[in-house]
Amino acid sequence: MRRYLSEMGARGTHTISKTRFGQIMQGLSLGAAYAFDEDSYGRFLPLGRAAGLALADADFGRHKERFFTVQVKSA
Repeated sequence: MRRYLSEMGARGTHTISKTRFGQIMQGLSLGAAYAFDEDSYGRFLPLGRAAGLALADADFGRHKERFFTVQVKSA
């Protein structure tokens, strides 16, 4: 995250903290969207699937995207 902020030319002080799986699930249930980098999505994917989320595989190499966004759609 620090490298990304630096590349984007971010200035000032930023607080970077770990977000735990339970916090992400709570946020998703409230309609929040989360953007994962390749490493973090690799950790989230099996946990999210085990929790019943229908999550897609992300091909970071093919799409050259830095982040993969997850958001739960309301029915």
